[in-house]
Amino acid sequence: MQPNPNPLFYVTMFFIAVATMLAHEIVHWLVGTALGYEMYFQLTKAGIVDGAWRSDLDYAVVSIAGPVFTFAVGSVGAWLAISKRSAFGYELVFVAFMQRFLAMVMSGIAIPNDEARVSLYLGLEWWVVPLIFVVPLLALTVWSSRVLRYGLLVNFLCYVTASAAFTFMVYADGQMAGFRGASIIDPLLPEQVQFSQ
Repeated sequence: MQPNPNPLFYVTMFFIAVATMLAHEIVHWLVGTALGYEMYFQLTKAGIVDGAWRSDLDYAVVSIAGPVFTFAVGSVGAWLAISKRSAFGYELVFVAFMQRFLAMVMSGIAIPNDEARVSLYLGLEWWVVPLIFVVPLLALTVWSSRVLRYGLLVNFLCYVTASAAFTFMVYADGQMAGFRGASIIDPLLPEQVQFSQ
């Protein structure tokens, strides 16, 4: 494996970040739907169309479903990177780590995100469950990076690429300025949750 990937590596990582963020929200939607709720999903969030959760347990199950999916993707990526020396695998594990790490950061400075909500539901400090996801993903990312001999420059460029993808998704979903605005998919959403309503 070459220590310095070509530009296509970073282009691919951008689209992997976009795709896995969207898939993460679709998993929330799928689990909520399976539990009998009328759900919606946007580029960066999912929720109930109308009404309230029947129980805190349901909310916790739907909340943790997205991170479990992302962790699984990252684990598969790490396996590919470590055992197959796959650059694509590294893209998967790096993006998974970044997603959950940034979610943890946002939970600390704004409102509790997926894992943080589950921590609070379990009666723990908000950061306990996020760490259970972030620390192993960090370890897998570091291990994968060492196997592929990716240095600081490559990892910095991965960070820039993933950050650009996440920023694009948050902006496109209308969540950038003050965390309130119309998503680019707003016209496709159920009327009850459209921004204009």
